[in-house]
Amino acid sequence: MYDLLAQPLTQLAGIGPALGKRLENRGCVSVGDLLLHLPKHYVDDRFVTPIARLRPGQAARVVGQVIDRQSRGGRKMAQTIIVIEDDSGERLLLHFFNSPYLLRDGRLTEGRTVSVRGLPEPWQGVMRMTHPEWGVDGGHESGFQPIYPALAGLSGRRLGHLIQSALRQLPLAAHSPLDPFLTGQPSLLAALRLLHHPGELGPDSPEIKAARRRLQLEELLLYLYLMLQKRAAAEIDAPVLRERQLQQRLIARLPHPLTEAQSSVLAEIASDLASGKRMHRLLQGDVGAGKTWVAALALLQAVGSNRQAALMAPTEVLAEQHAAGLTELLAPLSITPVLLTGSTRAAARRKILADLASGAAMVAIGTHALIGEEVRFARLGLAIVDEQHRFGVRQRWALAERGESVHLLGMTATPIPRTLALALYGDMRLSLMRGLPPGRKPVETTVLSASSTGKLIDGMRRILDGGGRIYWIVPRIDEEEEEGAESGGVSVAQRAEMLARALPDGGVLPLHGRMSSSDKRRALDAFSKGESRVLVSTTVVEVGVNVPEARLIVIEQADHYGLAQLHQLRGRVGRSGEQGYCVLLIDGKASSESVARLKKMAGMHDGLELAELDLTLRGAGDALGVNQSGESGFRLLDPGRDAALIRDWYERVPEFEPGEAMIRFWRPLAESVD
Repeated sequence: MYDLLAQPLTQLAGIGPALGKRLENRGCVSVGDLLLHLPKHYVDDRFVTPIARLRPGQAARVVGQVIDRQSRGGRKMAQTIIVIEDDSGERLLLHFFNSPYLLRDGRLTEGRTVSVRGLPEPWQGVMRMTHPEWGVDGGHESGFQPIYPALAGLSGRRLGHLIQSALRQLPLAAHSPLDPFLTGQPSLLAALRLLHHPGELGPDSPEIKAARRRLQLEELLLYLYLMLQKRAAAEIDAPVLRERQLQQRLIARLPHPLTEAQSSVLAEIASDLASGKRMHRLLQGDVGAGKTWVAALALLQAVGSNRQAALMAPTEVLAEQHAAGLTELLAPLSITPVLLTGSTRAAARRKILADLASGAAMVAIGTHALIGEEVRFARLGLAIVDEQHRFGVRQRWALAERGESVHLLGMTATPIPRTLALALYGDMRLSLMRGLPPGRKPVETTVLSASSTGKLIDGMRRILDGGGRIYWIVPRIDEEEEEGAESGGVSVAQRAEMLARALPDGGVLPLHGRMSSSDKRRALDAFSKGESRVLVSTTVVEVGVNVPEARLIVIEQADHYGLAQLHQLRGRVGRSGEQGYCVLLIDGKASSESVARLKKMAGMHDGLELAELDLTLRGAGDALGVNQSGESGFRLLDPGRDAALIRDWYERVPEFEPGEAMIRFWRPLAESVD
């Protein structure tokens, strides 16, 4: 099957070198790629409507006889009108612009029966269809018709013809390596045929749903297979890192003892590092559960064993926060981390690269800059990747590959349901860390109508008068942002201006992702130092921003966010001993279901419980809080939307051999795992 799917598109009639190149530029290289260009929806084309019963604006299928043909207009606006009549005695005009060749088409002669589908509208006392789809003498096949999204300048209709041509080239004997194992499921070939040619089966029929699920299983099971292979390949001998004296010295200096959850996770990590086998573990820690301390203690086990450690974060803001926090933690131990990002100046960069290569720098913190080609470590022993769900499989392993048999620890504060975490990060073992450190109080959360902002402003003044600071989150950066325009609401700049008028002593500042790194840094520094006490931002503050004085976060249009993301955001406040507050603002457009969901969240403070709740109520796209699809190389599977499929199959991957052709065909997926 996959040898057939790998055939070049140019062997299909109608696709020459030029069109083949255009399609290739859009990622459609092979026959199989074309067959995975699935319909965006289906049109119910099972019934013929009498002309007398046509309704304006309601697409319909009509069958009638050509009784007249006309040509109007000049060369610049030639109009061709074909008049048909059906058994009801009513007439319908088929109106074509700049299509004079239709009058020369021998298929549209008077007396010929034609089948047309289009959008009827009144015109000069009769009904007409403009540029309808048409065919003659039974050229129409009753049933649900696939409608394809345009691709490389090709219309959906032309794509449909090419796809049907490709299907005809696949013999009935063609099969997938998974077909024998998926009993009760349609074969891969049957699924493709059904999705592109559903006949009388509607899009909600069990058969069509099963066909789509079968294609997703092809991708999912190969992904899980590759992940298991990745885990097996990673099970190699590695340096034994068991020296823990530096760890104990830091633990003795911490302001309070480790929590039970921190101690448990640290024991798992310490055991892995001392095992003589390479560690590849994912630490999923709830917001505020104390992952930074665990990371610091882990890297000290490496440093104490005379090995370097590196921590990679997805953004400069987060990398800088880690550098500041770890520098303070490790200073009493005479360990100074180096920070390497895309903004590091040339002279400092040269010094850092030299110190890493010589081993003079034992701890490195940075962004993707750490996996640049010029970066060399003398003896890297531990790689830590923070918010690792924002990196693909290849990227998170790239840092570990900067040395020989380097231990890998991934960390995330994004609450991901356990089953999804095990499936999506199947190359890693999972550690969970829940609960808050001593002295940290759960953030008090309230759902409030946007019409009550007057009362809210009074509360904000009290927070500011008490020395606290405030985040105000808006859903969009500017007025032109399409997504925000659809959802309504004000922009960062507009809200900052409004709050500056209401709170003239607050030093209101804006912050968003389109700002330069230096501007973002200045805004965060001003907020951290108290020069600004109100920060109006998009969700760029979701991770990595640690300002202990922040006591209130206000989130506009909170019903537009998943619970996991809201939980992440409210984790930015209450990071000291003071009580933190979160206000979820909703407007009159919020549904009763959304309001009920937010009120449930107000009383829940465990991130994993919230992730499971969101998985149940809205689907895992919200539970994940991030679109994983592109990162993981999936074409058909959405780890959020298709969470139930993943849960059903991640523990029962059949023992199949995919073969080179299958792996080569699902190349984005295979490359993401490689």
